Amino acid sequence: MVAGLLDEFRAEVEKIFGEDLVSLTLYGAHAAEEPEDVGGEVSVLIVVRELSRKSLSAYRSIAHRYARRGIPAPPIFTESFLKESSDVFPLEFLGMAERRRVLSGKDVVADLEITTGNLRHQVEFELKGKLLSLRRMFVGALGNKEMLAVVRDTVGSVVSVARGLLLLTDHGAPHEKSEILEEIEKRFGVSLPALREALAARRGEKIAPARAEDLFFGYLEEVEKLCSLADAFPTGTDK
Repeated sequence: MVAGLLDEFRAEVEKIFGEDLVSLTLYGAHAAEEPEDVGGEVSVLIVVRELSRKSLSAYRSIAHRYARRGIPAPPIFTESFLKESSDVFPLEFLGMAERRRVLSGKDVVADLEITTGNLRHQVEFELKGKLLSLRRMFVGALGNKEMLAVVRDTVGSVVSVARGLLLLTDHGAPHEKSEILEEIEKRFGVSLPALREALAARRGEKIAPARAEDLFFGYLEEVEKLCSLADAFPTGTDK
């Protein structure tokens, strides 16, 4: 199903950006050589020579339709902006470098010089930003069902950022989210049961509404624990 969706998406992107399209790249779990039925959202990167108002508006006209089908609005870079940004977003570009598949155009990631000098800062910044956002969402949640929806809808991005903790140890990192948590627990000697339960909810497992508040508080505590792990890395160890 994903293959057919990507073919359709590629054709529309090529039509919208035309000769300005430099690359359409699939990355993440769906870009594995033999992807399993991983589910979840599909991550793509669009790179163009020039980004015009006309083409951006044209993409906007299809964005909601594909977001509903599992391809959220992707990052759209110009070639020059991409080359100037690989040091700013090391977490994302390291992930792309490890697992990607070019759907159209050339492999722009292969030519990037990806430095990790800002990796610790990015991981800490994003984890702490997510923690603050989760606290706001908890306060604003209307009932247990909405609380569970917040946990289910945010845990994927939390774990993706937490993968950066493993990259900071220089020992590599798995891509599958439950494996990322397992490796964090192993390397840092922590326990993350609420995050595991949140991932189970993301995969479709039922969580009793009465469990919502306890789960949310456990989730908050464990995200705060991840923030502390990031904060513990000395700034001088970045490369």
